Amino acid sequence: MSGRASSAGSEAGASEGGTTIWHRLLGLDHRILATIVAVIITYVMLNPFKIPFPVTQYGQDYYDFVTGIEPGSMVGFMCSDTPSTKPSLQPASVIMMEILLEKDCKMVFWQDEAFGVPIYEEYIALAQSEIDKQLEYGVDYINLGYIAGTESGTAAFLADIRKTTGGIDAYGNDIEQYPIMQGVNMGSDFDYGFANVACRCTEPLYVRQWADPYGVPLATINCAMDLTAVQPYLSTGQMAATANGLLGSAEMEYLTNNLGLAFGQTLSVSMAGLYFVILIILGNVFFFASRGAGPQEAS
Repeated sequence: MSGRASSAGSEAGASEGGTTIWHRLLGLDHRILATIVAVIITYVMLNPFKIPFPVTQYGQDYYDFVTGIEPGSMVGFMCSDTPSTKPSLQPASVIMMEILLEKDCKMVFWQDEAFGVPIYEEYIALAQSEIDKQLEYGVDYINLGYIAGTESGTAAFLADIRKTTGGIDAYGNDIEQYPIMQGVNMGSDFDYGFANVACRCTEPLYVRQWADPYGVPLATINCAMDLTAVQPYLSTGQMAATANGLLGSAEMEYLTNNLGLAFGQTLSVSMAGLYFVILIILGNVFFFASRGAGPQEAS
């Protein structure tokens, strides 16, 4: 009698209601699987870790361009990111700012869209928090504010900064009082140029109005959909480099050993893909194991 009870208990443990463990695994609630992938994506995004990561030529060229800028250079940065593109483009912008400001480069900022102004304020604050030196406004950097008119405004600004801005910065202060503006009044006074154009496909504007007429080496920071607008100018050498969307930001984080949200977003996609590959393999294993265990009994 005790042997039969033991046997019955064993069968109940392996088969609940006549269903083997393989059948139960195959029938696992899809909500559990979805919850697991959500946990993987969230955790990896917020806690990125370094793995072998193939860097594109675009990413390597942008990194080389930024790190190759000589200390003390005068750099112009049209920083006009948008709220929707900020998660993708912020790292490529801020890391570049950190590298250049740490090398005592002087940075002149302006924006060609009104919503770029508060985002610039956030970026300069982030850069200051990550570098060792204390930045001084008007000496290390200055913001000349919103320049209206898109292409015509940019052309006028780069032809005569004081005339276009009225001789004041973004906060209404006379720019003549700031050492950084001494000897800076047109596009050719910059040693290097950057333009964060978000997703507006205005990169050619800065080639036409800045890089070509003034001979300034130019790099852009833009979303991935703008790449086709950039490629012709990269191939001809009219543009030096581009940070290509979220991937470009992830590559900058990877190359500078400064892993953050951009690399985390890219890595989370890879880890989620790995999770689904594992599910496919296990699903096949469970399927063939369940066939070997016999048909599922009716409950």
